[in-house]
Amino acid sequence: MTELSRIARNVRRHRAEGLRVVQFWLPDTSMPEFRAQVARVIKALAQRDPEDEAMLDTLECWAAEDLQE
Repeated sequence: MTELSRIARNVRRHRAEGLRVVQFWLPDTSMPEFRAQVARVIKALAQRDPEDEAMLDTLECWAAEDLQE
């Protein structure tokens, strides 16, 4: 049996179980550009104003309340 026919058999079996294939494309975390972007975000977060922090805390509380309903 070829590799392709084995894959096709598995796909048919999964589809019969009501499943479907989903593919996700994620950032390549090993890329220098990605690492630079993460460093910029971390720096920006570290330099937040205390008022921004209070606003974010409030928004987080509201979101948590909405999720409990």
